[in-house]
Amino acid sequence: MAISRERRNRIIFKSVYYSITMAGLIAAAIALYDAYIYLNISLAVWVCAYSMIAAYLVASLIYVARKRGFNKFVAHCLLLQLVPIISAILVFWVVSEKKSYTQLVGVVTHYERDFNDKQDVQKQAALKNGLPTVSSRESIEANYRKLCRSGKLVRISTNSRYVIRNLSHSSPYVVPKMEELLEDIGKAFQNKTQSKAKFVVTSVLRTKEDIERLQAVNVNASSASCHCHGTTVDISYVRFVDDMVKPRDKYELRLALSQVLHELRKEGRCYIKFERKQYCYHITVR
Repeated sequence: MAISRERRNRIIFKSVYYSITMAGLIAAAIALYDAYIYLNISLAVWVCAYSMIAAYLVASLIYVARKRGFNKFVAHCLLLQLVPIISAILVFWVVSEKKSYTQLVGVVTHYERDFNDKQDVQKQAALKNGLPTVSSRESIEANYRKLCRSGKLVRISTNSRYVIRNLSHSSPYVVPKMEELLEDIGKAFQNKTQSKAKFVVTSVLRTKEDIERLQAVNVNASSASCHCHGTTVDISYVRFVDDMVKPRDKYELRLALSQVLHELRKEGRCYIKFERKQYCYHITVR
């Protein structure tokens, strides 16, 4: 049975519309997967946006062409050429972005898998290299000079390598090995980014009182935390301070930091746990 031209054009229109929409959804799914693996939220958003815009732009043009009374078959054929063109541009952009990011990040392919040193492993290193649990901040201040002279504790502060911010539940004290590690992280990070960008330390030494106050607002806070020994810090992977006039891509900085940490972990300098909900790396010196 012969199919009328109108019915054939309707079938073509629906096929093109649903195909393009499906392509947009697939691209969006790939973008969301990238966001999960690489935490590249900006790239995911842009891929989703471009995919959906391309899909509905082409579908809308086909719809307008039909309403204007153009030869439907010719209109469909011409507008259909936009599909491979837009798809090629989109794929080229995504691949080029991922290629540059992959070259930067190196061997770090999955944060939660590549930075997954367990609490018990980090706790052993903390007990070996750190101080006994301190009861209060007043105790630290009272014994700071003695601990400093004995080489057991040093005070850290914002410098040219990193920034100390918002220590509402901890104090800026670490063992000398951790201070040295932070300096090495900062130096390697700036060398890799070829900038004066600084990472942000969000948590350092916690006393018993700090942990009790933290547990009141965070049920996951552990009384056996490695932070109690001065061997452990949290470094944010979403916050950076960049002195460049033109802001750098924070995702590029995040990848550079992850590569630096991966190299130091591979050298046996530290243990690292990626903490997604706290937006930080939990790092214990070895």
